[in-house]
Amino acid sequence: MMLRRNLNILLFLCFFPLADLMAQGNLITLGEGDQPSLSKTANGVIGISYGDGKDIYFVISKDNGSSFSKPEKVATLNGLVLGMSSGPRLSMNDDYYSIIAPDRKGDLSAWRKATDSDKWEGPFKVNDIPGSSGESLADIAFDTNGNLFATWIDTRREGMDHADMGHETKPGGHEVKDQEAGESREKVEKKREEVREDHNVPPQRLTKEEIMKQVGEMPEGAEGIRTYPGEDGKLYWVVVDKEGNALKAQDLEGYKKFKAQNGNRPKPQGKIFVSVSEDAGKTWKKSQFVYASPDGSVCECCKPSIVAGKDGIYIMFRNNVDGNRDLYVTKSENGGTSFKTPEKLGMGSWAINGCPMDGGNLDVSGSEVATVWQREGKVYFATPGSREELIGNGRSPAIASNVKGNYILWNRGPNVMGQTPGRPGAVNLGGGASPQIVNLPNGQGALAVWIDGGKVVVRRMT
Repeated sequence: MMLRRNLNILLFLCFFPLADLMAQGNLITLGEGDQPSLSKTANGVIGISYGDGKDIYFVISKDNGSSFSKPEKVATLNGLVLGMSSGPRLSMNDDYYSIIAPDRKGDLSAWRKATDSDKWEGPFKVNDIPGSSGESLADIAFDTNGNLFATWIDTRREGMDHADMGHETKPGGHEVKDQEAGESREKVEKKREEVREDHNVPPQRLTKEEIMKQVGEMPEGAEGIRTYPGEDGKLYWVVVDKEGNALKAQDLEGYKKFKAQNGNRPKPQGKIFVSVSEDAGKTWKKSQFVYASPDGSVCECCKPSIVAGKDGIYIMFRNNVDGNRDLYVTKSENGGTSFKTPEKLGMGSWAINGCPMDGGNLDVSGSEVATVWQREGKVYFATPGSREELIGNGRSPAIASNVKGNYILWNRGPNVMGQTPGRPGAVNLGGGASPQIVNLPNGQGALAVWIDGGKVVVRRMT
């Protein structure tokens, strides 16, 4: 009887799925925070930055993610934008750790720390046109020569070179315009600060399933469903006809108020810009135009991504052409001086009248470019010029690529899913959002980070 019991236990251990063992790995909780960003140095040091309220934090690991330093406060940034892919972004090399972060004035600030120092320097201004990073969506990357590149969705209008962008719009559609007759500049700035304080929470997402359940039967003449931010920071849905008139709404009076407040708001003019720093973020060259959509704006609420490979600098972004919001990638082979014509990823297209708020992710292994992105609630993998491969249902994917293959994370509903090289199928890693991932040195797997219950958590994937 004892022999049979031991045999059963042995069989259970032998045939327990490897994927389940990986899913049961230990989580490390770093602390309260949001929008984590991962990077590593060539000598194997791993860093994570994240935000919490107005504060930016940084932790480091020198043992492949088995343990981390105590969270170190980098800086306090008034109006720090956190949520929906906006937040601190980190890049590291063997000499410096560098972070950029957006604020509600539409500016990007940078900080740097020498690897042999215990002090962060900054803030340093990144965008040379004040307020031109109004979407608060940006990314950074070091190249092998120590140059630091920053890319962002630039909201400067045609013919604009200097000074104030002229207005700010926050959740709920509140807009503070330039000085009215008789108002002092100080009074205008005070009004602006009140708007920032009142609307410091990003809109909360609605899943497709939640929206369709609430909408129920679609009314006759419906052209589509749109979402808009309410004054309470939540997203609300509205069913519209071809002219944009509301046929059915979660909060009809709230939508009418939002539409009235934003009726004169200029159309998005988001373009892809880049700037380079030769001193790890302390000084930045004049920002350089990379791409503008022929339809007037790239997808204005999807974060662009930038990576540096051995053969060039790559930028990926969601475009908006002929009503299709697909992912494109562009490459510079001359150190960011110029970029090639962007190339569409995948063979399919996504016609959608609205922003998916999901910019995907890319990585480079050698000269091979690997991308992951979402279309119509499905996550795909693609390399430039190839047909896309379906990964699974979900959104917000991230990828780390090495000689073994691709480590992929994404959100499926309230859970973080993972896929590793050589193991087919997806693994549920647990609840959470905003997943990010980076390769571990010497092919030892990857390190994943995400947010769970308002805390930053880390897990190794092998």
